[in-house]
Amino acid sequence: MDKIYLKKIILSYNDICNLLTELLNNKKFHNRLKKENTTCYTNFKYPLNSYCIGNGEKHVVIFSNTHGCEIITPFFVLEFILTLILNDEIYCNFSKKYTFHFIPLLNPEGYIISSSQVYYNLKNFDKKSIQKISKIYLDSYNLDDKIASKNIKKEKLYKSILATSCNLIENKNMIYSVNKILKNCNLNSSILPVWSANGVGIDPNSNSIHKFPEMIDLRKKWKYSKLRYNDIPVTIPSPMSYPGKKSLDPLCPENIFLYKYINNLYFNLPKFNQKLIAIFSYHSTGGEIYGYPDKCIASKNNIELHNKAIDIYSKKTNYTPIDENLKYGVMDFYRAYLNNVVSLTIELSKLNGNPIGPFANLDSLFEEFINNKKAILSVISNI
Repeated sequence: MDKIYLKKIILSYNDICNLLTELLNNKKFHNRLKKENTTCYTNFKYPLNSYCIGNGEKHVVIFSNTHGCEIITPFFVLEFILTLILNDEIYCNFSKKYTFHFIPLLNPEGYIISSSQVYYNLKNFDKKSIQKISKIYLDSYNLDDKIASKNIKKEKLYKSILATSCNLIENKNMIYSVNKILKNCNLNSSILPVWSANGVGIDPNSNSIHKFPEMIDLRKKWKYSKLRYNDIPVTIPSPMSYPGKKSLDPLCPENIFLYKYINNLYFNLPKFNQKLIAIFSYHSTGGEIYGYPDKCIASKNNIELHNKAIDIYSKKTNYTPIDENLKYGVMDFYRAYLNNVVSLTIELSKLNGNPIGPFANLDSLFEEFINNKKAILSVISNI
C-alpha cells in the first residue's frame, strides 16, 4: 500500500486508454481487471467506460475527472486500480468481499481539452522540472486569487505559464466547439488548461440532479465564476460552471451515464445479498471532504453513516470535513437519497492550482495518494 506504481506523471488521454487496455489484456494479472459493458458516449463520441475488480457482494464505486482540468484525479484512480491488481495481499483480502467499480474518466472531453495543453508543455520533463514549472504555476495561481479577492480586474498570471492552442486538441469537431465557446465568452486559448466543462461547455458537477433550479438562480447571481476565474461566464456554455438548460441535460451525457450507472447498482444488482455500500468521487484541490447529507431530506441513519465515514476518512488523510451551506452538486443527490450508501466527495491535494499546481510537490502528493488509498479501504471495512 505504501507504494506508487505509476511511473509516468503527465498522462495524455491516449496514455490512460492504453494503460487500461494493457491491464485488461495482461494474462499475468489473472484477469483481475474487467471492462464492464457500457454503451454510453459523449457528445463527441468518446466512450464512457467503466471497469471492475473483485466479485464480492459489497459494491464500491470510485470515479474521477468530473472536471476536465482535475488531471490528478484519474492518476489517483489508476494508482488505486494498480494497487489492487499488483498487490496480491490486498487483492486477496478485498476482492472476495467487495466488487470495486471504476470510472477513471467521467469527463473525457474536458480531460482532453485540459491535458492536451499540459502534455504539450510537460511531456518531456523529468520530475524535478515538472515540480519547478508547477511551483511557478501554483504561485501565480494563488497570487491571482489574492488580487481577485480585492476586486481588482487584471489579466491572470496563471495564463502566462503554459503555451496553449486549440489545435492541440485531437478532435476537429471539438476544436470548432471550443473555439465557438471561447469567442462567445470573450476568452482565448490561455484558458484551456483550466477547462472544467465538457466539449460543449456544460459542467457535469453543476448540471445537478439535486436542486437544479437553485443552481440556476445561483449562477444568475454569480454571472461570472469566482476568484481567479472571475472572467469566465457561468450563465452560457463556457469553460466551467455552466449548468446546462435542465437537470440531466441531453448535452451532458456524462451525468446521465453516471445517474443510470449508480442507480443500476443501487436497485438492480443480480443477487439479493449484494448491495452498493459506497461511492467515492474525486476532485483535485483543497484536501477536503464533502459528505454531509442534506438534513431536510436524508434519514437520521444516513446522516449518522456519513458522519462515521467522514470521521474515518479524515483521520486517515488529515483532510478537512466541510459542511457547506449550499448542497447543490451532483453527489448531494446520492448522499441524500441513497440509504445506507456512503457518498463522499474528496478534494485530493492540499495544494491549489488546477491542473498542475499539485505537482509542485510530488512527494507530498504521492503521500496523499497513499493515505487516500488507505482511507478508502478503512471506510468500507468499518461501515
